[in-house]
Amino acid sequence: MEQKRLTHLRLIDAAVKVFTEKSFVDARMEDIAQASGVTRVTVYAHFPGKADIIDALVERVYTLMEEAYTELAELPRWTPAGVRGWLDDAETRWREMAPIRRVTNAAAPVALRSVNIGRSQYIKAHERYVDLLITPSDRWQGVDPAEASQRSLMAVLQTESFFSAWIAVGWPLNTADPLRLLAESLCHILSPAMDRDEAY
Repeated sequence: MEQKRLTHLRLIDAAVKVFTEKSFVDARMEDIAQASGVTRVTVYAHFPGKADIIDALVERVYTLMEEAYTELAELPRWTPAGVRGWLDDAETRWREMAPIRRVTNAAAPVALRSVNIGRSQYIKAHERYVDLLITPSDRWQGVDPAEASQRSLMAVLQTESFFSAWIAVGWPLNTADPLRLLAESLCHILSPAMDRDEAY
């Protein structure tokens, strides 16, 4: 079982490399087999087609993002310093995701099976992230649950869009410390749940 999981991850990594060098349309399953050092039969055993690989890459992004928000949720207290430290770690994770994001964004017009399926995946993933951030509820004592959910969603979306623009797209930033401004913004959004005993 572990061998199968490792092969699956190896194929995903190889697919990112292949789809970066060739378009989704031009890439062949044989290219992925060659890049991963396995047979074409092995590739097809894991993925019936290229669209299935894109689905797996999208799920990989959602999993990496969930891991990041789990780390934020598991901080014993949310402090400005804690949020900033989390962002430093999250930057590393988003840099890992960036090539996958570029590949999935480029392939989406051709590989997307259904807008509704993509929308459903997106909503379910983001509902999980929000659930992570509103739990435990004592962090949000005295805050209306609907407001806690919206604030958590806003924090998720701001983090995601900032890292996507900066890292995946390569938006040039001239500030000395881009994460300082993002941390300030997140602390403001999450302020009802923040412990402000510490400074940045």
